[in-house]
Amino acid sequence: MSKWTAKLTVTNTTDQDLKLVYKYVNARNAIVSFPTNIPAKSKAAYEVITPHGEAAGPEFKISLVAQGTDTQRSLGSFDFHVDIPYWSPKNTLSYHCNRDLLCQVIPGMIYDRDQNYNGEVIISALEITDMVNKKVLNEKVQANSFNEF
Repeated sequence: MSKWTAKLTVTNTTDQDLKLVYKYVNARNAIVSFPTNIPAKSKAAYEVITPHGEAAGPEFKISLVAQGTDTQRSLGSFDFHVDIPYWSPKNTLSYHCNRDLLCQVIPGMIYDRDQNYNGEVIISALEITDMVNKKVLNEKVQANSFNEF
């Protein structure tokens, strides 16, 4: 069996560091790169390989949490899982971003029977502007006015 690879490059565009709070790597995989912290405004990669001749595919899970400060709460977290099993043609790719983080995963899917994944996630902070706040407030006022009739 040839070497299979799973790699995710994380671009952190926020003003908060991202801390690795959970990881899982298939025991038959070799870790190429697995940082525990991604500083604000920087980039890092998570990568595992299945060594040549190993009857297993690459698989890893991570959970990154934005590190808040005394004056700013955490922006949220990002979870990612990729599984390219050797024994099955059915691959898995899932991810989730919450709270005030926006996450764009490219590519956002993996085809069955693929033997490698090389993706990127761009993590940014959701910006709530005064215009957005006014729009949301206006929609709530209109909804309440409509319910009065």
